[in-house]
Amino acid sequence: MLCVVPKQPTGRERRNPKPTKETTMSQTEKTTTLYAYAVQDGRKGQKSYWTRIGRLFPHEDGKGHDLLLNALPVNGRVVIRQEEPRDQAE
Repeated sequence: MLCVVPKQPTGRERRNPKPTKETTMSQTEKTTTLYAYAVQDGRKGQKSYWTRIGRLFPHEDGKGHDLLLNALPVNGRVVIRQEEPRDQAE
């Protein structure tokens, strides 16, 4: 039986890790931040409860999206919305 142990990084590799792909400002401006919310209706005359449960990312080719959820809604309702600046959110 052969056991393979992954290679541990050397001191130089730990100090200078390989560069990761960086996002430039122009790339982030092109994509709109979309969030997924679970929405539960409030009681009569009350506001609904909105809970952020994930994000929606566009594909690079512009032909689809990835929906990443951190939670699942109990009632099955998911609403996708753009994030609004704090001063306009009220």
